[in-house]
Amino acid sequence: MRRLCAILFAFVFYPVLAVFTIASVILMTLFMVLTAPFFSHVRNMHRFRRLINIYGCGVIHILARPMGPVIYTAAPRDVKTAKLIVANHISSSDPFLVGCLPEVLVQVVNVWPFKLPIWGIFARWSGYLNVRRMEPEAFVEACAELLRDGTSVVAFPEGTRAGDNPMGPFHSAIFRVALATKVPIVPMCIYGNAHAPARGSLVLEPSVVRVHCLPEVTWETYQGMTPFQLKNHVRELIQAEVERMKSL
Repeated sequence: MRRLCAILFAFVFYPVLAVFTIASVILMTLFMVLTAPFFSHVRNMHRFRRLINIYGCGVIHILARPMGPVIYTAAPRDVKTAKLIVANHISSSDPFLVGCLPEVLVQVVNVWPFKLPIWGIFARWSGYLNVRRMEPEAFVEACAELLRDGTSVVAFPEGTRAGDNPMGPFHSAIFRVALATKVPIVPMCIYGNAHAPARGSLVLEPSVVRVHCLPEVTWETYQGMTPFQLKNHVRELIQAEVERMKSL
């Protein structure tokens, strides 16, 4: 019965999501056009990125809410300070869960999000980073520029969705950025959405999704590490927390 309800919900959810997304694009575009003359480019980009976060919150907390709640918790941190946020990657819904975060942010993504209708527009306009099509030095500099402007950068260093499988190894790119910029790293732990939706499916299975941000890993903590050591350190922190979340 749960599976049948999930399938029926999918027939409603995706048309509503399409309408909600198109309406959001139109409203955000109008808002930015009308207010752009009154703010600097950096300030405008901050406001646009916040609007995208609000959009993501609307998807997970309103549109997808019938399939279960998203519970967000976090250790105290200064949300106005730009930082690197590193998350495990379970499902294609993970980028929407980033909407829980209060920071002004952009995401590091693979090639495929830029190819999506409408969402690809969001990604391009907001300055999301396509790590697969950037040289390592250019990637570090692009992240550093965003951080200098007060924009946090979110990355999923596994590079692909793990689903129900164990967490994959982390790539080093975002950790090279950390060592170059000395900014705090926030480990973001996600659990519960492996089937919301599962790989190869559009069905959102009922589930309680949990997102928890651990205390920051500061420069004082990781300054003596290599990128390899740092990525494994952060991965171990996330892995331990995900294991704890499984028992909740």
